[in-house]
Amino acid sequence: KAKKTSLIVDECHELSGFWDLLNQVLENQHQTKPAHSVDEMHLLKSKFPESIRCFTATMDNEVLAGAIIYETDNVAHAQYLANSDKGKEIGALDLVIDHLLKDAYKEKKFFDFGISTTGDGQFLNTGLLAQKEGFGARACVHDFYEIAVR
Repeated sequence: KAKKTSLIVDECHELSGFWDLLNQVLENQHQTKPAHSVDEMHLLKSKFPESIRCFTATMDNEVLAGAIIYETDNVAHAQYLANSDKGKEIGALDLVIDHLLKDAYKEKKFFDFGISTTGDGQFLNTGLLAQKEGFGARACVHDFYEIAVR
């Protein structure tokens, strides 16, 4: 569906447009904010330019969807994903993910969509998990341990 539009998926070096979208999506859908401010992310990206990348889908210079990826030798980890209402209508985030999996990170051993829980891993967000499974992801359980240090 998205491939039939004039969407452009590309790596983005100026994060402000994506960050505005991310803030809006997180506030409207989850009543929260990103863990990092846009200034903090620019600082992190400047310190690790080959390890933190942003990819967006734009139409008429408007960011409709995007992803911040933390990259290691073996793993591409989606730290932040966002999709506008218009982006949802035309499959903009789907096109970004398609580009990441088939082009940008096709040589990586793993693509990590990130957590699908809230409350420090105590509650599963089934809607978020379903979205990620729609891209072909599968969930794995993380165990938490507490060790008393004396």
